[in-house]
Amino acid sequence: MQKNPLFSIFCFFVLILTVISCKTVPEPELHLLSTEEVRTFNWEDDLDLESLSQAIRQSIRYYQSSPETSEFRYKDMRYTPREMEASLQLFLEIFRTYEGERRIAEIQEKFLFFESKNSNDNAFFTGYYEPILIGCLNPNEACSAPLYATPADLLRVDLEAFSEKWEGRRIFGKIKGDRFIPYDSRDDIVYQHSLRERAEPIVYVENDIELFFLQIQGSGLVRLPDGRLKRVNYAAQNGHPYRAIGRLLIQEEKIPREKMSLQALKEYLYANPEEVRRILNYNPSYTFFREVEEGPLGNIEVPLTAGRSIAMDRNLIPRGGLVYVTTEIPVFENDEMIGLKPFTRFMLTQDTGGAIRGHGRGDIFWGHGELAELTAGHMKHNGRVFLLVARKEYLKPSLDST
Repeated sequence: MQKNPLFSIFCFFVLILTVISCKTVPEPELHLLSTEEVRTFNWEDDLDLESLSQAIRQSIRYYQSSPETSEFRYKDMRYTPREMEASLQLFLEIFRTYEGERRIAEIQEKFLFFESKNSNDNAFFTGYYEPILIGCLNPNEACSAPLYATPADLLRVDLEAFSEKWEGRRIFGKIKGDRFIPYDSRDDIVYQHSLRERAEPIVYVENDIELFFLQIQGSGLVRLPDGRLKRVNYAAQNGHPYRAIGRLLIQEEKIPREKMSLQALKEYLYANPEEVRRILNYNPSYTFFREVEEGPLGNIEVPLTAGRSIAMDRNLIPRGGLVYVTTEIPVFENDEMIGLKPFTRFMLTQDTGGAIRGHGRGDIFWGHGELAELTAGHMKHNGRVFLLVARKEYLKPSLDST
């Protein structure tokens, strides 16, 4: 008797949902700060108003294009896209109108503050940037690694369609015969060339190492031989789990923990070509790209602002929302890190990432260029992160007037 492929796929989904249900652990909730707790911080911002305005405008653009049925949750409070837009408009108006203590007092009075904490009772920050790679439209000795667009046979299943308790969860795979199976791994794609007849390269870049780090960043610029730049951005992922190769090399005592950075990883890989395949395959996750005109784009499909955009867990943190970050960032002299300096800044949650999971986890976007790469590569510091949203009573006049 011939099997029904839809029945096999259904059984596979039931199995996946059962496993997820058994393993699901409730995430810690956001902590709503009391008035007294809010007043213990000065909420100073160490960057210019123009960059803040630019980032806020991009989040407003996102809310204006969001369906009216969308919800943005802060604990048990829910905001509509219009309310989120009005909240950011109010914040920007306060920032432009007042200075010093009066500005802080207005924000403290009219906004709610929530802290997102990890299991260490704080937050942990890394950084990312937009790399510039050498590329070619056709493969040659200088450009050997294909940068693939999303394959036609890559399928995504949104599990929340089966139950609300799996909201935001998804799996990726492909159909093989009458079965739904996991998609090709990094080793399949890179070293066994499994997509050679199934996916279209956008361009070819220098080598597998540079492609790997482009995938980690999620977007980049590719410079062609004639000087033209192609901007590529995250399009999809193969569904395999993200694993940090830095953690592997620390465990194997190849790179000391205190010296770990993006730059140290690249240096080790180039110095040990015989280990490249094994090390890169430790992370089976593989990213596909698309060509875009503006960007780099975050997961809310608006351009990121250097020093103002931050990636956080999209399943826990409202997209496009306002946050306040306090941490430390590296300082450099002659490309060498010489110390740390305080970082206190309002930012916008405009991106997410495979390694950005859980409360109290942030990845700061630094733009492109040498300093951006250095800062992102050495960023691994604790701090605190707070979510801000306007109290609803202060949104009514703004909403009534629209």
